Amino acid sequence: MKEKSPIEKNAEKKQTELLSEALNGASSANGYWLNASGKGYPKFYPRGVSVSPFNGLFMALHSDRNGCRTNLFTLFNEAKAMGASVREHERGVPFLFYNWNKYVNRNNPEEIISRTAYLGLDAQDRKHYKGVHNREIRTLFNIDQTTLPDIDRESYEAALEQYGNAADKGHTEADDRKLHIRFNDFLLKMKDNLVPVRYDGSGMPHYETDRDAVYMPRQRDFDHYHDYMQETLRQIVSATGHQQRLAREGMVMKNGMAPSEDALKQERLVVEVASGIKMLELGLPARLSEESLKTVDYWNRELRENPLMMAALESDVNNALEVIRKAERGEKIEYATLCNRRQTTGMREQLPKHHAIADEIARHPDKDKKTIVVVRDKASKSADVILPAGASLEVDNEIPGMNKARIERALQKEGFEQIKFFNPDGAMGFRPDDSYFSGKEVALARLKNWDIQELSTLDVAPAVKQACEVGFDRVQMIQDDKNRWALYIKPENESGYSVYPDKEDVNRFFSTLKQAMDNIDKVRMELAHKYYALAETKPDLKVDLFSCGADDADLSRIQRVSVFKTKKDGILCAATIDGRRLEPRSITQQQWQRMWLAEDRDGYKLHLAASLFSDVMRQGQVQGNAPETGSSVERQQELREEEQTTGLKR
Repeated sequence: MKEKSPIEKNAEKKQTELLSEALNGASSANGYWLNASGKGYPKFYPRGVSVSPFNGLFMALHSDRNGCRTNLFTLFNEAKAMGASVREHERGVPFLFYNWNKYVNRNNPEEIISRTAYLGLDAQDRKHYKGVHNREIRTLFNIDQTTLPDIDRESYEAALEQYGNAADKGHTEADDRKLHIRFNDFLLKMKDNLVPVRYDGSGMPHYETDRDAVYMPRQRDFDHYHDYMQETLRQIVSATGHQQRLAREGMVMKNGMAPSEDALKQERLVVEVASGIKMLELGLPARLSEESLKTVDYWNRELRENPLMMAALESDVNNALEVIRKAERGEKIEYATLCNRRQTTGMREQLPKHHAIADEIARHPDKDKKTIVVVRDKASKSADVILPAGASLEVDNEIPGMNKARIERALQKEGFEQIKFFNPDGAMGFRPDDSYFSGKEVALARLKNWDIQELSTLDVAPAVKQACEVGFDRVQMIQDDKNRWALYIKPENESGYSVYPDKEDVNRFFSTLKQAMDNIDKVRMELAHKYYALAETKPDLKVDLFSCGADDADLSRIQRVSVFKTKKDGILCAATIDGRRLEPRSITQQQWQRMWLAEDRDGYKLHLAASLFSDVMRQGQVQGNAPETGSSVERQQELREEEQTTGLKR
């Protein structure tokens, strides 16, 4: 992860303070932790532009802490431009502004293009890129922290009437009816596009991953309608973390092991924060559940001590709410497997077609021997007949002994309803690709009186399998030297290579690996087929992670390489270059893993040594009398003993 700047660290510290203070205060405020006064969703004033969920969360928390009457904010310069300067000694709230000026290829991190180039792509090509966010920290101030209430009271009162708290806006029965209608419409969209929401008589709201459904008690079982709404939102947020959606680690998967206690608590925080933000969107206060109140101390400790906690929370919350927003817009949230299969099918259609079976069939129709080829598809009750000539239905072009009408009647007696005639080549030629023959029977035959006499069958299964089902010797996630995950694919009878998969696929792979080992082979094959098809349509996405960046080195200078584990120094690589044995150097766990995957293990170790000892390789021949870089004789002997015990030598 990129090192945070001092400004970013300070902003995260302020966010942690705001969130921890709100969570701590919930126990003494009947569970309320966000927007207790019922203000509108945070916006920029006066333009009314909405903000991202995570930014909205801290703007609202800042407004709550300072007792502000709206969630309307402005920048210092914009307040000054309006003539309403920020009051003295006021502290603002950090706002995470992302400048999307670069885009990176989803499956090739080295390919980065400008925003101008990205906008010049068509809609289909844009899908292969994602924005590289350049984060900037801005400081916002609530309008109550400015002099706006003093210099323009009329505008301020109008803002309170539209965006203020429940008391300022005034609350009527009509508002309650509108809220019920709005939430019911929301539930209908969730049911249609995201997850079923069903009544459950047990009285316990819950989300079942096995059935992928939310179960809720009746509304009257809750003390207040708002409680019913937020509990429903909690369960819907949980559904976004399903293995086939965002694959959050804290979700219990079908037929899988329960996640760790830490992962469960992290998931609970994601659910509380995301559902709280949805309540904020509705202009309602958010509460912590009784179970969550017991976890506040753990969350606060993690927020203080875990440097990755806030970034992970931001990602999980924004992603969960984005899935829900898509469903609200009417977009069907499909399972990842279905999406991958559709993408794989689409990419396969772009691959070059193979016609080995059609080429073989073309050799067999014979005018002199009166032989034809019949391709039967019993499932669809159709048949293709390949004649040596005369496939056209024109009058007087029949070949003696191959009357099409008699052939058609013979096949109809066998139960076939659709019969088509072809020639081996030409305008009426028969040339489907090999995948066409899946599930079909191919036979060499001839017409005998009124029946079809089969002479032999053609075994098309191997060619069909090669066209439709690519086999893989190995499929494995590996890390490159920048700790980025890549999918290593070794197709049968082909050389292996790596492709950088989408983040969603990486998440699903590892969450399945941790919790649902029974399903991991299915996920491996699904991803293998997807990225094999992608790499075949876009060969430049294939990455070689085994050259170690030492392609230009003179490998002939390296006489011996040994890689081994030690008790004290971890994994080491020893090399003899220009006849001199050099002091071993450390390698990473990722390099060790790649060594075991390499098809040419000796070649990989040579490249690895050339990379590790690049300074020696650049110096030219090692001086004959130069002392060996190393430690004591005893230490060298100790390393040699460990090398003999655990090492891989070339």
